[in-house]
Amino acid sequence: MTQLDMTFVRSQFPAFSSPVLSSHAFFENAGGSYPCAAVVNRLHRFYTDRKVQPYGPYPGAQAGGAEMDEARARLAAMMGVTGPQVSFGPSTSANTYVLAQAVRLWLRGQNAAIVVTNQDHEANSGVWRRLIDEGIEVREWQVDPQTGALDPERLRALLADGKVRLVAFPHCSNVVAEINDVAAISALARAAGARVVVDGVSYAPHGFPDFPSLGCDVYLFSAYKTYGPHQGIMVISEEFGADLPAQGH
Repeated sequence: MTQLDMTFVRSQFPAFSSPVLSSHAFFENAGGSYPCAAVVNRLHRFYTDRKVQPYGPYPGAQAGGAEMDEARARLAAMMGVTGPQVSFGPSTSANTYVLAQAVRLWLRGQNAAIVVTNQDHEANSGVWRRLIDEGIEVREWQVDPQTGALDPERLRALLADGKVRLVAFPHCSNVVAEINDVAAISALARAAGARVVVDGVSYAPHGFPDFPSLGCDVYLFSAYKTYGPHQGIMVISEEFGADLPAQGH
């Protein structure tokens, strides 16, 4: 097994040489992560000579557009998806909100139900719970009070009547640190005719998700919690994306 060169790894993160940070150990993953030097350098170059309307007929705009395209292509390759499936936004909370507004219109007047959990971060489940104001039934998949785990049999009961059109749950709970079997849960929900939205914010920092193998329709995580810039990333299946009403551009 190749040994990880920790000296090299530490050298890639400017924060390790900061005198301001030298008195403390940093464990604040839930709030964000310090970026590596490559990200800092790219952001510095962006703010010094790329921060213009991209794709314009001059060098800075052309370079900016090319780097935007490169970022999308590289991230899509890392997650095993096509470029158009990747959406960038200011944060995962914002991306989830925009997605929920599209779902609100998609389900309007359908006598539909959605499933959320009480294992979730409020930023993920809250936007879905508020769809009750649109006449959409919200069902809660509750954790086992002893273990904090989500029992698939409880979900099966919630799906039994065929009304559920969407199931939202976390890949890893930041409440109880439970890692959920996304592929198995997605298969169960999809078999009942429901779309699947997975909050990967607490999982992605520990291992990049292989979107095709998970079987979900949407996967969300935060780049600023994976040593990147302050952006949210949303991957959505082309099939589900085509079903949803557009939200701006």
